[in-house]
Amino acid sequence: LKQMPMENRKNHDGKLLSDILLYCYDNFTEDISLHTLAEALHVSHYYISRIFNENLRIGFRDYINSLRVEKACELLKGSDNSITDIAFAVGFNSIRTFNRSFTKAFKLSPTQYRDIIRN
Repeated sequence: LKQMPMENRKNHDGKLLSDILLYCYDNFTEDISLHTLAEALHVSHYYISRIFNENLRIGFRDYINSLRVEKACELLKGSDNSITDIAFAVGFNSIRTFNRSFTKAFKLSPTQYRDIIRN
């Protein structure tokens, strides 16, 4: 054991955070949870939650919803798809959750946002 190099925990946490963020970005339109993320990265969902809260100061679900809202903004600007279609395309499972997350981020409903950016 003396000859085995010890891995610096900060380096490990930084690499894990990078892997977490990449996985989230690549999969936010899917049905993603801490459990699916933990399975994909082979770590405890409790550990991922702690890494998230300590490093990003935001909960996992709020982070995923922020990625979804950001993508929804692009689609609201650049397409004529219905708001319902956009909500489901970016990964929300209900219009209510989409509206709540969007309004929390922009203090506007998706309809109001679309009207403003198009005028």
